[in-house]
Amino acid sequence: MGCNFISLNDDQKVENTDVKSCLEEEKTYKNVVLGGTFDRIHNGHKIFLSEAVLHCTEKLTVGVTNTNMLYGKLLWELIEPCSKRITNLKDFLEDIDSTLKYDVVGINDMYGPTKDDPTFEMIVVSEETIRGGDKVNELRIQKNLNKLDIHVVKLIKDENHREHEEHKISSSNNRIRLLGTRLRPPVSDKPLKPYIIGLTGGIASGKSSVAEKLEKLGAALVNCDKIAHDLYLPGKRCFDAILEAFGSTVLRSDGFIDRKTLGNIVFNDKAQLKKLNKLVWPIILDEAKKKINEFYVKGFDVIIMEAAVLIQAKWQNECHEIWTCIIPQEEAIKRVIDRNGLTEADAKLRIQVQPSNVEQINEANVVICSLWSHHITQNQVQKAWENLMDFLSAQDKS
Repeated sequence: MGCNFISLNDDQKVENTDVKSCLEEEKTYKNVVLGGTFDRIHNGHKIFLSEAVLHCTEKLTVGVTNTNMLYGKLLWELIEPCSKRITNLKDFLEDIDSTLKYDVVGINDMYGPTKDDPTFEMIVVSEETIRGGDKVNELRIQKNLNKLDIHVVKLIKDENHREHEEHKISSSNNRIRLLGTRLRPPVSDKPLKPYIIGLTGGIASGKSSVAEKLEKLGAALVNCDKIAHDLYLPGKRCFDAILEAFGSTVLRSDGFIDRKTLGNIVFNDKAQLKKLNKLVWPIILDEAKKKINEFYVKGFDVIIMEAAVLIQAKWQNECHEIWTCIIPQEEAIKRVIDRNGLTEADAKLRIQVQPSNVEQINEANVVICSLWSHHITQNQVQKAWENLMDFLSAQDKS
């Protein structure tokens, strides 16, 4: 069969072992099937897939969960595209045993090809997905298909897991460990000084806490939300533009702009929101650039430009890197309700008008998630900062 079985030694490193004796003892099947997400193949996956290969003599079918099946997973926005996961799986399986036929396909439900294919003989599941194997057989029996033998693969303990991670080796843990790391290289065609990091993220995602930590670490902070707040004051540039565009109905009795009234207008009418943004974004960016220059003159080499609207306003080109803060939408809704006193419907409305986590991540060099305790978020920021300092130090020496 020409098969290399993947196992773990005491240090949780992958090693090859002789499987000839295993093949003599284990029952084999012509057609074997299994499914999973297989995000960034890890040692647990390798054990799982290798056991499937061990039991297969002709064709192994692997169902790979597509986008609509990912939403319930932790940090699902960081999961690699289905096409990339399929390619990585094919490469790995070919390395294990090039004599088998492999059919690696995207699936949009838990059954995949098992609900139709009469040639399957065995399904491989993990200890966590035994019930899934049973449900597959229940459906196959209903459709007058043969019942599949079920082979269960044990989970592998992650000896290095941390307090907010799973105890098993998992893709979720791997995604957690991506937080605070550089996912893609920074812009390389800009002068390195001042080095500008665009800090963004959705409402209630923890941007302010991250910005405070970065200030303590030595960066200067330009808060575009604060700039906007100041520019809304009477006599300032945004104040006059807003009054001209929206009329005196957005004024309070004391002559200041009523932000709640203005918010109700623009968050319930996309055209009005677009009009407001077109008015104020160029003014805010102009003021932000002035403050960046002021900080640089004062001796700050790294400057954080914090802006909730950074992606929508297309200010990415003003920055060397984008660091984005994310939280699951359900948590964002809860925080907005608790913090802002909004109804659930209003909270959802505020969240829906901003870029999704996926859109934010697609623009990001670094992702930070504040889902867990404060110190876990701070550790992510510390990691990102240390990586940045190493990068800038290396650039200075080159």
